Formats: sequence, structure tokens, C-alpha cells
Amino acid sequence: MRYISTRSKNYTATASEAILAGIAPDGGLFVPESFPQIDFSIWSRNSYQQIAEKLFSLFLSDFPPAAIQRVTDKSYADNFDSPQITPVHWLDEDTGVLELWHGPTLAFKDLALQCLPNLFDEAKKIQQIEERFLILTATSGDTGKAAMSGFSGKKDALVAVLYPNEGVSTFQERQMLTVTSPNVRAFALQGNFDDCQRSVKALMQDKSFLARLKERSVRLTSANSINIGRLIPQMVYYIYAYLQSVDDYGDPLSVSVPSGNVGNILAARYCREMGLPLDKIHLAANSNKVLHDFLSTGKYDANRELLKTTSPSMDILIASNMERYLHLLTGDYSYTNDLMKALKTYGRFSFDSSLFDLSSSWVTETQVFATIKKVYDDYDYLLDPHTAVAAYAVFNDVIPARRLIVSTASPYKFADTVLGALGQAFPQDDRGRILQIQELLGTPLPRAIDELWSNQPQEKYCLEQSQIEAAIEELIGANYG
Repeated sequence: MRYISTRSKNYTATASEAILAGIAPDGGLFVPESFPQIDFSIWSRNSYQQIAEKLFSLFLSDFPPAAIQRVTDKSYADNFDSPQITPVHWLDEDTGVLELWHGPTLAFKDLALQCLPNLFDEAKKIQQIEERFLILTATSGDTGKAAMSGFSGKKDALVAVLYPNEGVSTFQERQMLTVTSPNVRAFALQGNFDDCQRSVKALMQDKSFLARLKERSVRLTSANSINIGRLIPQMVYYIYAYLQSVDDYGDPLSVSVPSGNVGNILAARYCREMGLPLDKIHLAANSNKVLHDFLSTGKYDANRELLKTTSPSMDILIASNMERYLHLLTGDYSYTNDLMKALKTYGRFSFDSSLFDLSSSWVTETQVFATIKKVYDDYDYLLDPHTAVAAYAVFNDVIPARRLIVSTASPYKFADTVLGALGQAFPQDDRGRILQIQELLGTPLPRAIDELWSNQPQEKYCLEQSQIEAAIEELIGANYG
């Protein structure tokens, strides 16, 4: 299996090369050159780890079998608090919640970012690379802590995370600021997530910056979902969930996915491309409904105000993985390149909406609160606000049974929103709100939360756009001299 750029035929790479590079030299994203067709029914008795191993063997063809075994063994073990890794909680006979938040940071990003550092380690061995890596990452809330957790303590890797100042929850910020390893650091950027994401992409193509890194024997890559090493592990849980949720292989199963940067829903679409019998794949958007508008009209227009919502990880106007989806639909490199140039230059482009095979919806903040309350009242189950965006679509749109609500974060991470939706008075401090959520759930606190309050938050680094390079070079100097 080789990987090609979405923007030209001139750049191909092996899996290990693509994972280490993060982004293609032309600014495009690496995508598989083809999708093997699989009868997944023969995987039906496999564990999560066994499915991961089989999928990785298909897409990481330059990784020796022993390397793939090491990756799966290290990535999906007691770092998750469920033996199933991604269990399904059934609300009723036809509606389940796919829980993707049983990892160390209580968010779905763990499914890929507990894996990516191990993929990096094995890819470096394959490519015989001794250089150190700087992993530059933008986050709208969850990717940052998950990347910091995955790479924490690795002597040959630095992680610099950019997050929007006052654009993540206080819980998410505390998660990033309590990481103690000197090789990882979070920076609060004055701006929104799109500004953070633009900065990452710009630095990854800045020849002067790359040259300065090379002088210090440091290579640059990313842990964002622009890295194909993030996307492939996300496919595993859709395959596993399908096989756990249907009575007979071939039965339809729909999924409703809360979407901001499109990577999560694209993983489902890639699985269907391989033959997994997913029925409707539904994109659920919050009030920043640029993706719903695009799928409805074919007009992508990011020239609008970015609203702050109770689902901050979805507060995004420029979705990086939309590029991969458009390439999947057309297979046209130059056309994809032209669309991305238009988006960068004008903030908008148009596309033939008849080619889309995803459905979509969007919700207001009022509807998010009402959905959290409805699901708790009707099913005695707590949703975080991101999951509530997807749940609203299930309960109010025509999404065929059986269907899964894809749950991307634990309700603990957004306790103030959850308690507010239930009409409960709550303490002003995060810890007090968490204990109140625990009382509602009636279960022990996750290990990650106990650990979170055992450390005090470190200094908060606030940056303007012009200060990013200097801050990153200071991080490099502090670790490598």
C-alpha cells in the first residue's frame, strides 16, 4: 500500500514515510492509493486489538508483522478503562451510544493518539532515522492533551500544541497545563482554532523554519488528523462497533457523528469504501454549521463569524479532512488543488452537491441542552454536549435503525454544560462539578480525573501569531540545548 497526495500525482510515499512526514510536500494530505475490499464477516469474532492488527496489516504494508503487533499491544491495553476499548451502550433496542472516551484523556482522540507515538517509533526504525521530531499540533480542545499524553516523556520527540485562548473548556485547558514532561508544552494562541490550524500548516511549509530545525537535527511533523497515522486507527472502532451491533453480517447500521474537522466521519466513510455495510453516515454540526451548509448546497463558505458553543471541539470553520473527502469523491488531483487554493485565497469554493453521500443536520444551543436532558430523563444516561449534537439528529431526523450515536467525550469533561442542561445548580469549580457528575453516574471517578487533580497547572503561555516560532525554538532549546 502506497500513499498519494490529494493535490498532485508527483508525491507518493510508503506508510512509514507518510506518517513521519505528516503532510505532503505540495501541501496536500496523504491518502491511500486504493481501498482493499474486505469481507469483514470473517473478523466478527475478533477483539478490538485483533481488528486493529488486521487493519494495520493492510494499510501499513511496509511495517513488519512484529512491528504491527508491538503497536497494537502497546496502544490498546490497560491505558483504556474498558476491555472492549470502545463499548456500545444501548439506550433501546435500536439506538446505541458508541463510547469513544475510555482512554486516558476521556476523549475519542485517544483511539488514535495512544497509537500514533508507537507508529512513529516503528516508522523511524523502518526509515532508519536518528533525528529528533517536533510534533506541531493545533487543537480545539481534545487533540492537544491526547497528543501530549501519547508523546509524554519520549526523549526523541517534542510536542508543541496550539490552542485558542479562551476557546476551550476549563477542564480541557487544565488537562493540557498539568502535563509535567518537559518535552511537551501547550500554547494559548490569541485567535480561534482555525488560526491555530493555519499556523501549523504554514510552519510545516515554511522553508526558513524547516531549515533552522534541520540545523538542530530536528524534523517537523504533525499529530493532527492531517496525518494519515491518525486516520487509520480511527477506522478500527467503526469496524468493531458494526460487528458488535448487528445480528447478521450485512444488516444495515447507521452512524451519527458529531463533526468539526471531518476526520472522525471520514474514517467511517473509508470503512464503507472497503465494504463495511454501513447504511447512513450522518454528519451532525453545531451552530458553526459550515459543513451542513456545504453538504446541503455544495457551497463551502468559511467567511462567517466563528461562534463559541458548548461543544468547543467542533467550533471550526475550515475542516482539514474535507480535502480528503473531496478527493475520495472525485479522484481528481488538480481539481482538489484548485478547490483548496480557492479556500485559502477567498475562504470559499463550490462543489457538485450531487456527489455527496453523507447526510447532515445542525443544532442550536437550546437543542443541545434539551437533548442532554431528554436522554437523561428517558434513559438515565448522560451525554456530553458534542455527543448531544449527534443524538439530536438521531431523535429528530430520519436515521434508520439500527443506529449508533458516536460519543466523542465523557460528560465529565463538560460538567458545567451537562449540569446546566439538567437544571441543576452546581459549584463554580471544576472539581466540585465533576463530583456532582459522579454522583449522578454512581460510578467511581475515572483514573484520569484522579491523576488530573494530583498536579497543579503549570504556567500558561499566551502567544500572539508573531511569537509562535520563537516560543517553539525556546522549547527546542530547553530540551536539546
